[in-house]
Amino acid sequence: MAAMSDLDQERASDEAAAWLIRLREEPGDPTVRAGFEAWRAATPAHGAAWAEVAQAFDLIGPAMPATEADDEARPRSTRRTVSRRVLAVGAIAAFAACLALVFLPGLMLRLNADYATATGEWRELSLADGSAVNLAPRSAITVAMAADRRDVRLLAGQAFFRVAPDAARPFQVQAGEVRATALGTAFDVRLLEDGAGVAVAEGTVRVDYGAPPARSKVLEANDWLRVTPEGQLAGSAPAGETGAWRQGQLVAHDRTVAEVIDELRPYFSGLIVIAGDAVAKRRVTGVYELRTPVEALRAVGRAHDDVAVTRVLPWLVVVSGG
Repeated sequence: MAAMSDLDQERASDEAAAWLIRLREEPGDPTVRAGFEAWRAATPAHGAAWAEVAQAFDLIGPAMPATEADDEARPRSTRRTVSRRVLAVGAIAAFAACLALVFLPGLMLRLNADYATATGEWRELSLADGSAVNLAPRSAITVAMAADRRDVRLLAGQAFFRVAPDAARPFQVQAGEVRATALGTAFDVRLLEDGAGVAVAEGTVRVDYGAPPARSKVLEANDWLRVTPEGQLAGSAPAGETGAWRQGQLVAHDRTVAEVIDELRPYFSGLIVIAGDAVAKRRVTGVYELRTPVEALRAVGRAHDDVAVTRVLPWLVVVSGG
């Protein structure tokens, strides 16, 4: 049997999470139960995905009634029964939120994208015009080629572009409110939580940003620009550092712990939680291995004596003040 791809594994986790929520919502429906049992027995991957999701559910499950029948069988005052059901609804909602964060890999993005990657997956693409694209984990793009232009939209994550020269067809990458235009160059674009960043490895890129009339800035080799609602931040990186993630490295120069963790999240199959603003604002400098994100987090923690990194569960890491 061929090994499952990361996307297939994530799809199985999606389905397992959906089945769990449906079983909790309709515990007495034999049709739902039969459908679930058929799904779980269909492949070993389904069984493994269900075991992982069920293990996570056990953390919250005790706060919830096993079935409506069990709940009704216990003598309770009306007030307490109502309270119990309210707590159960709250627990279901909380657990569903955890499932969405931990197990759901952005199904809608994959449906809307021409190309997408899963957690921890790198992908190299060759476009029809001869340009090359490297997609970072948890990234997605759409591509539209025309006689007079080449348009790429970054829907999520990060991508590195090595553009085939064609002066008659500008190559443009849209990331949120930021548009990067190049004729023949190599550059990196990343969507941030509240903006976007562009960094140039070779050649020249024009970056347009802001509401019309848009502002523009020309970036040359090693220049970078980040655009957020708070403003713009520009600088220059040492030669060779732009796109270092393609070699599995995260290079940080006086970055906050929160910024470094944001870059590590797409490489970790689970949640990374920062406990406290004080920890998030600590600054670090270093080179971290993206292929081993938990070890990278521990290296970040070692930069400060009072920062602790704890792997609570296989899919949950907490970074806190020690």
